[in-house]
Amino acid sequence: MRQQYRVPVCQYIPALAIDEYVVHAFFEALSAVELDAYHKAIKTQQQSQETVERAHSQQIQRLQYQVALAERQFNQVDPDNRLVAAELELRWENALRELKLAQDYYAKHQQPQTVDQIPKELKTAFIAIGQKLPELWHSGNLTQVQKKSLLRCLIDKVVIHRVVRDTVRIRIIWKGGDSTTVDLTIPVGSFAEMTGATELENRIIAMSQQGIDDQTIALTLTKLGSRSPLGKTLLPSTVKTLRLKHHIFHNRSQSHPRRISGYLTIPQVATALSVPPYWIYDRIHKGAIAISRDEATGLYLFPDLPETLKQLQKLKVEEICNLRF
Repeated sequence: MRQQYRVPVCQYIPALAIDEYVVHAFFEALSAVELDAYHKAIKTQQQSQETVERAHSQQIQRLQYQVALAERQFNQVDPDNRLVAAELELRWENALRELKLAQDYYAKHQQPQTVDQIPKELKTAFIAIGQKLPELWHSGNLTQVQKKSLLRCLIDKVVIHRVVRDTVRIRIIWKGGDSTTVDLTIPVGSFAEMTGATELENRIIAMSQQGIDDQTIALTLTKLGSRSPLGKTLLPSTVKTLRLKHHIFHNRSQSHPRRISGYLTIPQVATALSVPPYWIYDRIHKGAIAISRDEATGLYLFPDLPETLKQLQKLKVEEICNLRF
């Protein structure tokens, strides 16, 4: 789902990771505890508005009384007593001016009498859906318009600030005025754009020189918070690319791409699509490409058919969202 977010102009920020976080925060906010807190916040806001409204009303009533008093005093004075009459007329004019200013200020800053509430029908639906809402959300039964309408029931706006190239600071402003702020890592186009890329590369090289295989290195460093440029985890393909860059070969066959009759390997598919291999690994990891490793070779093998590359090309340009092999 693509949401509209407030970001500075002339910036491109991938929306998928932000969408996922915002939707996850929305699901958490629908818990019974959060709904109760939300309604308490709404009640507090209403009470605050009522207090301000009451103060404004009392101030205008006081000024109206002063205007009426000044008018009455002016009308009762002897016209022949010009000095007193002039003074009382000036008081009356000042009282009228203060009343007008107060009324104008009140009209300009008047708060709406009602605060956004969760519609009754949606509140009933939330309670009934419970833990099944995430499943329903991803089932395809809800349209984008319906999803956005649901989000806007609780979320006023989302403000994004790019902290560094691969990190954004997200501030969710909820209905009622509360906010949630978090720093979120986002995909970037290359390994060099990642924060701490040099340190991560040095760790990978050091472990590779000890003879540790790519898969083990990827799993170990993923647990320590490392990831690939386009993924949430560190992919073995990223480890392999950096290892080969430094001419570290675990065996001779690794210097030559493997070819399997009737199938295409990930490097072959990547070359045909003009994408880096980790782009394909990332889609497999996220479930956009459903494929299992070949038991004999341990590789992901795609059918060597024109239709295979045609469908993968559609996935690349986002004409389709999922593929199964």
